[in-house]
Amino acid sequence: MAEDGCLTVPGVHDGLTALLAEQAGFRVALLGGNATTASVLGLPDLGFLSADALITHVRNICHVLRIPLLVDADTGFGGPLQVHRVVAALERAGAAAIQIEDQVPAKKCGLLEGGHPLISATEMVEKVQAATAARKDADTVIVARTLAYSSGGLQEAIRRGCAYREAGAGAIFVQSPGTLEELREIRGSIPGPLVVNMDEAIPASALDVSEAAAEGYQMALFPGSIRYTLVKAVKETLAVLGREGTTRRHRDHMASLAEYHDVLRMDEFLELEGSLTKPS
Repeated sequence: MAEDGCLTVPGVHDGLTALLAEQAGFRVALLGGNATTASVLGLPDLGFLSADALITHVRNICHVLRIPLLVDADTGFGGPLQVHRVVAALERAGAAAIQIEDQVPAKKCGLLEGGHPLISATEMVEKVQAATAARKDADTVIVARTLAYSSGGLQEAIRRGCAYREAGAGAIFVQSPGTLEELREIRGSIPGPLVVNMDEAIPASALDVSEAAAEGYQMALFPGSIRYTLVKAVKETLAVLGREGTTRRHRDHMASLAEYHDVLRMDEFLELEGSLTKPS
């Protein structure tokens, strides 16, 4: 977590987008469950992603990423025992922070309208305790996310946030409060580091990170910025290709091969190959 100010955390969904975030100068990246489910499975965020698929995906990303990765582990894929196993595995895979939430296991995207069925606060406290107990490194941050705002209102979200903090969560994430005044009430009521979701689809996106910092939040998540950009840009490129049979007039919207190779550190791998291969 930021010692001062507020970290800007873009959402990534694979190794390529993680490298782009790193090379753009961000200090932390978020592997969100929504974009990961879409990227890995081509499915909406409705609980389809398995724990083992997520663990493998995280391991692959962390093998190339040089900045910390916050991993959205959804509900933890079960009860306290399953949460313990998943958190331990994600930490071994390279996750620097792991987020779990208080939806029922058949979870749905937190951006969907309407309430979200939740487990009890007591059950979530047990999950948070299991997550913190599973860590080998005390610096691995457990982020506890509550979706109680949409189901039970602000005060229930605050009550749960306080309980999860007391259970050992390193940061609390209240999903989608509607106003600046509510963000302030959350800050004034829940001790310790706080996370704010600034996805472009929700009211908090009207703020910028400096405003979130001024309100006392330590981490601002932008889980949708890359995926929304990707969908629009790819659709536009495919429309041009389908309509014109060429991308010739669209190439100023595309990276060059050299730029693409730079992102993937092609020169580093070629240099390594040269150092490992004897001249013939």
